[in-house]
Amino acid sequence: MQNHFYVIVATALILLGGTSVFAQVEYHEHDTIDNVLIEYRWQRERFFARDPNAVLNLKVTNLSDAYLELRFTAGFYRDKQLMFETAEQALCLQPWQSKRGRRADLRFTAEGITMGTVEQEWFSWDIPMMDVRLVDDCE
Repeated sequence: MQNHFYVIVATALILLGGTSVFAQVEYHEHDTIDNVLIEYRWQRERFFARDPNAVLNLKVTNLSDAYLELRFTAGFYRDKQLMFETAEQALCLQPWQSKRGRRADLRFTAEGITMGTVEQEWFSWDIPMMDVRLVDDCE
């Protein structure tokens, strides 16, 4: 009987843990530029820090049947005035491919922009520069 209890508890923990993991990777649609869907999510730079910097995680998806090379920057704004712009990012997407987060170098942070900051009415972010080119293949 005791073994059944442990199996039930373990199963419940796996199911509940799995649900919360999936909820953490939800991306929100930001824009579509030249057949590239841009989605985002905010997260804390350090989970246990008191007021950590916010990290903007992007997910980009090629919505076409062609290979695309992207060059873009992300900008953070206060009252529509640019406060910070990232270095130019470059990546190549195969047809219908998505790239996101740390593995694709699509995480952006700026010192002093916290989770509290991104919730303020005066704060916004955008993609001020995006260059999309058709290429023969991704190298």
